[in-house]
Amino acid sequence: MVKVKLNLLNIFQLRTNIKFIEYEGKKVGDIISQFLREHKNKLGDELLSKNKKKFNSQVLILLNGRNIRYLKNYKTKLNNSDELYLSFALAGG
Repeated sequence: MVKVKLNLLNIFQLRTNIKFIEYEGKKVGDIISQFLREHKNKLGDELLSKNKKKFNSQVLILLNGRNIRYLKNYKTKLNNSDELYLSFALAGG
């Protein structure tokens, strides 16, 4: 198990009133599962997948600035001191 920092951005920070949380886990999915167990009730259904065990496709999960979709998604292995970022996709002009 490694310790990682989960940084909460935009809607995640607003709904939980937390900027970051430290968790321990082996893979990205471990960290996301812990976060959802603790804060799912504050997030709202629009951010969650149908089974409510993961986020929907509009949520960006970045590992050290890289989108986990281009790595191994929730199965991406973590290293000590890695930083994860949770953000909701925003667009504008």
